[in-house]
Amino acid sequence: MGITSITEKTSHHPVKPQSNVFGFNNTEAHEIFPQGGALTQIVIPIETFDTYADQLQRHDIDDNFRSKNHVNLLPTGMKEIKDYLKQILALAIYNPTWLQQPHIEQLISDDFVPLLISQIPIKLNSKSFVKPSRRAKLIIQAEKQILNSLEKPLTLKQLAENLGSSSSALSYGFKDLFGMSPMRYIKVRRLNAVRQHLKVRDRKRITIARVANQFGFWSLGHFIRDYQAMFGELPSQTEQN
Repeated sequence: MGITSITEKTSHHPVKPQSNVFGFNNTEAHEIFPQGGALTQIVIPIETFDTYADQLQRHDIDDNFRSKNHVNLLPTGMKEIKDYLKQILALAIYNPTWLQQPHIEQLISDDFVPLLISQIPIKLNSKSFVKPSRRAKLIIQAEKQILNSLEKPLTLKQLAENLGSSSSALSYGFKDLFGMSPMRYIKVRRLNAVRQHLKVRDRKRITIARVANQFGFWSLGHFIRDYQAMFGELPSQTEQN
């Protein structure tokens, strides 16, 4: 399965810029010709995609869905996917041997494929929903786990397993209560944690980069961009206030 994201409108499909993935059902996106944009192709074995879809209880992603060659995502969903891929690329550039570690491939799969699937719109007749009362309790438990793991690696799959739940239930619950995915929520919490540390840290002994690394931000450039977008100021400005 080729998952292809585009950044500009193309000439052969009725697509929306910044919001499409292509190439389901082993159908390549060979007729896509970007006009002045970037084309990113990620190949996911169909068996792997189906395995994660089953784990996420996405019963609506069936043969009928895969018979299509492309699907529209919400712009916010595509942004989360692109942001994640940019983080991976930055990590690979920062530490070239990082991707060669035996557990990294599985770690990325456990994060990226569920993230992709969670952004695919759900059919109204999907059976993947959890009752509101159970969902609220689940999200409260998830939030506690996240707050206790701000300085530790945490994947969506790990979080779901720790809670005895499914990744789909967590995804729907977080979007319902917070308007964002669990992984985005983790990033927001970690950015807030960095901000609090910058306000009280010893500037002579601990650098901004070290505080960012402490909470899982290994690309200083991406961290500064995300920090400024969230708080409206640079990390260096925070410590001056």
